[in-house]
Amino acid sequence: MARITNTILAGLSGNLGDLVFYKVGGVTYARRKPGKQSKTTKARTSERKRNSQSVSTQTQKFLKNIKHILRFGYQSFENGASRPYHAAVSYTMKNSFKFVGTSASKVLDISLVKVSRGSLLGPQDPKVERVPEGIKFTWTDNSWQAAATPYDNVFVFLLSAEENGSSTEWEFLGNTRDKGSHTLLPPNTSTKWHAWIAFSQKNPWTKKRELSDSVYLGVV
Repeated sequence: MARITNTILAGLSGNLGDLVFYKVGGVTYARRKPGKQSKTTKARTSERKRNSQSVSTQTQKFLKNIKHILRFGYQSFENGASRPYHAAVSYTMKNSFKFVGTSASKVLDISLVKVSRGSLLGPQDPKVERVPEGIKFTWTDNSWQAAATPYDNVFVFLLSAEENGSSTEWEFLGNTRDKGSHTLLPPNTSTKWHAWIAFSQKNPWTKKRELSDSVYLGVV
């Protein structure tokens, strides 16, 4: 990948020869097209490479439905052409898989997925439960430890545990850290949900938010 500074080339978009031009944040970049593999080459693909391809496929399939969540949770990782989604893909592929049985096959472990990452202090003793009002997240106030403040906002996320996993509920800027709880009101109370929790804090200089690593709380 190369950043284009030439004013003539900066207006290009699409394919030109073996190069692909595209824009991110108003800046033009170019990358070389991947070469096509012959059937013979594909047949010789090593087991390790096939596993790597499987990890990439599983990651993209899982994360593509929660891009809006990742834009918030990984916002501090945006840098040039690198988007929050790219950072989430990279982390997930490296850290969120487990080996299955005695084979070298890897399967995505949802409990290892981080929907946010950052250096902010996370929640202490977080829990989630069903209550008459909805899904209730609780935690112990740990304000003034490290850089945590009572004014940090909780970030809670629910992902349907059904097979397609397409239903989501979330609150980016929920109750503050000192409140100790936040309740979401999902429309379908019979649905089982994967639950995550984190905190965010506004950076007064960049106007973006610093995040903590999310914590997976299981299925509720």
